[in-house]
Amino acid sequence: MVITPSDYIDVLKGFTITDCAVRNRDCFTFSARNIEESAKASAISEQWVGKRYVAFYPNDESDRLLFTGFKTGYERIQVGASQYRENKSICIDSSGVVYSAGGGSEEDEAPIPKSKDGPLRGGVRRIRMIDGMLYVVGGAHSACRRRGPNDWESLCLDLPVPTRRDFDNVDIIENMGFNDIDGFAPDDLYTVAGRGVVWHCDGTHWHQIAFPSNMLLESVCCAGDGFVYIGAQSGALFRGRDKHWEMLERGNMSLPFKDIVWHAGRLWCTSDYGLWTLEEDQLVRVELPSDIAVCAGNLSAADGVMLMAGAHGAAFHDGDDWQLIFNAFKMEQALGL
Repeated sequence: MVITPSDYIDVLKGFTITDCAVRNRDCFTFSARNIEESAKASAISEQWVGKRYVAFYPNDESDRLLFTGFKTGYERIQVGASQYRENKSICIDSSGVVYSAGGGSEEDEAPIPKSKDGPLRGGVRRIRMIDGMLYVVGGAHSACRRRGPNDWESLCLDLPVPTRRDFDNVDIIENMGFNDIDGFAPDDLYTVAGRGVVWHCDGTHWHQIAFPSNMLLESVCCAGDGFVYIGAQSGALFRGRDKHWEMLERGNMSLPFKDIVWHAGRLWCTSDYGLWTLEEDQLVRVELPSDIAVCAGNLSAADGVMLMAGAHGAAFHDGDDWQLIFNAFKMEQALGL
């Protein structure tokens, strides 16, 4: 493990990782949540559950782990990265509150603005870096991207605006809630929502794509092989583009894939229950050493590196091999905790 016991005690003891992001191959970032306070949390008290932003530098022997602060006042947070006009890690909570860190500074930025024209119309559900830019999607057809500190460009464009009557219909609102976004380019974006709802943006206009299923859609990946992969309920997996789609895996799992990424020339999918890859159009569970297998939960890939992190640890794949960052079980056992 490359995190020392003293690092673990100072930064991660009593916290569980909830998300991860690769800023670049020299900087991995995590969001973490206080375990004891989480057990007591309710919808009302979530903002008072302590959260931490953690930056890990795998190639810096002298200062590999940097804890940047203890955060309260945030709802559930996700962590991402922005390389457009900056080199920063970005934490955003479900209400649109923003925290950025990088270049020797950290800042609580202004929340992402909300209006019927965007950038936000509803709560944040997913943040993701596409071609170096940070994108945000969420409820009520929310879509935007970051152009710099406190600078958000609305991508709501011609997406339908929810009406008051829509908010009385749970199915309609769920179908307007974007759960994930990815793209081949800024003018070739895909989002997924609700039951079989897929939208495509050409940079100026959105149009809804006919999709061959009404399964609940969770995740999307615009992959290096030119296809779009969509993860649905129960671990189902679809592949296609534009009007042509096929189901690769029907799925019989209790959880959908939270993250799907393209790395080292192949597709990778994860949930809290493990890591899978696509081989000859078949989903195959990746056999990992037990120390690394428990790190499943979240994936992020950029700059030739794939980061995997979850409630029990973190590890990364450099294109050839896996390296463990830490395993919470073994760390606490070694510390006698």
